[in-house]
Amino acid sequence: MNILIVGNGFDLSHYLPTKYDHFMDVMKVIEEKDLGQSIKNVFKSSVDDFPTLLIKVFQIKNALNEKSYEMNFDELFIKCREQSFIEKIKSLYSTDSIKLKFENIIEIQCLLKNNVWYQYFDQHVIEVKTWIDFETKINEALKVVAKFIVSLDQKLDESGSFSHEICFYGNGEERQIFLTREQCNLLEKLNILNSGYFIDQEDCDENGYFITSIDIGHPDHGSLRFYINDQYIQNYSGYRKVNSDNLLSFLQKKLDEFISIFNLYLELIVSQLSPINRFSIESEDWIYPDKIFSFNYTETYKRIYDSLEVEYLHGSHGEQQNIVLGVADLEDETLKELKAYGFTKYHQKLFKDTDYLFLDSYKKIVHDNLSQLEKHKRTDYNNFQSEQRNLERINKLAQLDLNFYIWGHSLDISDKDYILDLFNLNDDMDRNVRVLVYYFDKNSKFSLLNNLLSILGKDKVEYWMKNKWLKFKENPKIIDVSEIELENLPKIAEA
Repeated sequence: MNILIVGNGFDLSHYLPTKYDHFMDVMKVIEEKDLGQSIKNVFKSSVDDFPTLLIKVFQIKNALNEKSYEMNFDELFIKCREQSFIEKIKSLYSTDSIKLKFENIIEIQCLLKNNVWYQYFDQHVIEVKTWIDFETKINEALKVVAKFIVSLDQKLDESGSFSHEICFYGNGEERQIFLTREQCNLLEKLNILNSGYFIDQEDCDENGYFITSIDIGHPDHGSLRFYINDQYIQNYSGYRKVNSDNLLSFLQKKLDEFISIFNLYLELIVSQLSPINRFSIESEDWIYPDKIFSFNYTETYKRIYDSLEVEYLHGSHGEQQNIVLGVADLEDETLKELKAYGFTKYHQKLFKDTDYLFLDSYKKIVHDNLSQLEKHKRTDYNNFQSEQRNLERINKLAQLDLNFYIWGHSLDISDKDYILDLFNLNDDMDRNVRVLVYYFDKNSKFSLLNNLLSILGKDKVEYWMKNKWLKFKENPKIIDVSEIELENLPKIAEA
């Protein structure tokens, strides 16, 4: 049986704009789209959800020429950092059907404006290049959130209370917690802290003099200060404490909304690209698969080649999307204690009912085989030939005869469990499981091999490669069928 395992590189090989960079570049263009002063005024009002915003927009809708605000493919990708890639898309796909309507733009602008994760990632757009980097940045943010919560709890234990103001330089007051300026900036992007430029002013009332802090909003006349957002501070039996459950629930909700934004991108743009001509996959090793395990959210193989059985391990886009987008695991013990599992891929897979039973049917065959072999060892055989025939029958039934083709997956540690499941199938005997890993270029092959060594260890990787169970080959070429047909046309004789 031939099984294809695809990652994002498979979509990129077909010139579909599914890179993290593509998504963020398009979101930035949509965010900056000028819809006129009347819409700006609506956004300036306290609107934090799309339905309310749409009602307010509808009230002024008649005065707008909606068609004039539509965004086509060229406008959406005008700031993309890979213009050669974009030009290739235009040569292979029809882009005429991609027209982002006025209400789509309004919805996305509203979601972007109110999504703390987007604002956080937008700040790190230069550092974050891939979806793996994206996961790393979520991990970094969650660790800072954990430190913030722990520091406040420790301060509460030590002093009985804590200051709403954060110290980020020098020695702070006894009730202040210390965080670095970078950590404060991060927490502000996540709406956990607020900042401003303050001066202290002495006031008085019937009880005497006291100090009031006033935000004057100007760096030349005030000092920068960070304060904890009041919405997370609650009174508990006479003392104040940060409600970590509410804080993490807020971040989880915003991550779900970020996933919804990405789903809109896939629905309204990527999935609307239809090939101008048929594609063909050209490689001496390529065999069209019987089944596909996809780490992508798109239906690329189905759309371009054939309707085939596909299991979406991380969910798929659409009206009923169940996209899995998060971290591999919780590295920080505090986050485990806080039960922040909603940010992990495995929690999301279970919660969203994605096809997470990867290779289970084959693992069961291996398990049953090992059980039968163990039972066979305990059987008292008098006839050597009979024993050998039984062993051969048991082992023959255990042959899996599986050829895996991995195309466009990074083999990163974030999908360690899947990789271990695959490379454990030949552990006790050769079950005729073979793996061919496709790579984009030599740098890509270097990284793929590095990742496998990190997960499997050098002994297993060497053993698989020496036995030719594991091979690496360059990506198959994606050929525009029309080009092949043109080459086969008879040459027109020169006059």
